[in-house]
Amino acid sequence: QLDDLYLIALVHCREVKSLRDLTAEHLPLLRNILEEGKEAVAKRFGVPGSQLRIYLHYQPSYYHLHVHFTALSYDAPGSSVERAHLLTDVIDNLALDSTYYQKRALTFALRADELLLKKFQEAGRV
Repeated sequence: QLDDLYLIALVHCREVKSLRDLTAEHLPLLRNILEEGKEAVAKRFGVPGSQLRIYLHYQPSYYHLHVHFTALSYDAPGSSVERAHLLTDVIDNLALDSTYYQKRALTFALRADELLLKKFQEAGRV
């Protein structure tokens, strides 16, 4: 059903693992994902790009770059501000500064049972 539409676009290039790896060199790839993804969703499901939330997670659930496409009406897990970065914002940020995501402090939420949180706690960082 279209109210909870949730799709993922996987990048073929395995070297790009997360938002942190992206530079201006990846702008053609990201723009292609944005445009071709919106076109494919509109053609297959009849949902226009204006009704989609298109984003990347940081921290991602797995380290192989992927982009989430969800219906705006669907409150998908991880689509909130502290974890999701809109693809259009990512493109704009990289167009302004090629190394934006290597330099930028990125805040993210962790669940109490996540191993990464435990590692931060052990290191005295939380």
